[in-house]
Amino acid sequence: MFNRFLSNNLLLLIILSAIWGSAFLAIKIAVENIHPISIASLRLIIAAIFLYSYYKFSAYKIKFSKKNLILIFIIGLIGNFIPFFLISWSEQYIKSNTAGLLLSVAPIFTLFLSPLLTKDDKFTLRKLVSIIIGLIGVLFIIGFDSVFHGSISKDINIIPKIAIIVSALGYVFSAILAYNLNKINTLTLTTFVTIFAALTSLPFLIFSEFNNPSNINTFSLLPIFYLGLFPTAIAFLLRFHIISKAGPIFLSYVAYLIPVFAIFWGYIFLKETISINTFLGVILILLGVFFGRNFSIKTN
Repeated sequence: MFNRFLSNNLLLLIILSAIWGSAFLAIKIAVENIHPISIASLRLIIAAIFLYSYYKFSAYKIKFSKKNLILIFIIGLIGNFIPFFLISWSEQYIKSNTAGLLLSVAPIFTLFLSPLLTKDDKFTLRKLVSIIIGLIGVLFIIGFDSVFHGSISKDINIIPKIAIIVSALGYVFSAILAYNLNKINTLTLTTFVTIFAALTSLPFLIFSEFNNPSNINTFSLLPIFYLGLFPTAIAFLLRFHIISKAGPIFLSYVAYLIPVFAIFWGYIFLKETISINTFLGVILILLGVFFGRNFSIKTN
C-alpha cells in the first residue's frame, strides 16, 4: 500500500505543494523576530539533523565520487541555502502569498534549461501548452491590470520580487542537477544535499547573529522547527523522489500548485477572501498540471 502511494506522482506533487505552500506563512511569522539568514540556516540545520538520523537508521551506505560531491554541494547551495535566504529576506517587504505566486515562473526556466542539461527530457509542444495554461491561471490570480499596466510596481518593492524569481531559478537548476544524480537513492541524496547546505550556512549564521542578534524566543522558534521538519526535510524527500521518478519538468508544476495552497492557507489562518478571478486562476492551474501530467515523462 505504501509503495502504491509512493508511485502516485500526482498525489505526491499535491502533498509537496501543500507543504511548500505553508512555508511562506511560517517564514512570514519567523521573519518578524529572526534574521533571514538565520531562518535559512536554522531550518537547514534542523532538517539536516532529522534527515541524518533517519539516514543512519536506514543503514544506507554509499561512496561518492569527487564529481558527485561537487554536484551535491552546488545543489545544496543554489537549491537550498540561497533560495531559503532570498525568500526569507523578501518576505520582510512583500506578502507571503505574493512570494508563493512569484515562484510560478519556475516552469519557464525548466522549459529551457532541462533539454540543455538532461539527456532524456525533450521540449514538446504539449509541454509548452501546459505551461501556458498554468501561466494564464497565474495571471488571473495576480491580476491582469497589475501585470500589463504596471500598477504592481507602485506599491511593492521590485527588488524582493526579483529575489523570489532568482530563488525559482535556483530551485529549477538544482532540480535538473539532481535528476542527473538519479543513480543515488532519494534518501542519500536529500540527506547529504541538506547537510552540505547546512554546513555552508553556518559561517553566515554566526556572522549574522554576532552582528545583528535575532529576538529568539519560544514563539519565534516554533515556525523555524516547522520549516526545518516539514517544508525542508520531509518536503525535500518528496522533491527528490518525484525528480527520480517523473523528471524535473513534471516537478516544475509544483510551482503552479504552490500559489493555490498559499492562498488556501492564507484563507484558513488569516481569513483572506478569494475573488472570482482567483478561483478561475486555480482551475486553470489545475488544468495545466493535469495536461502536463498526462504527457510528462515517467508520470506513473
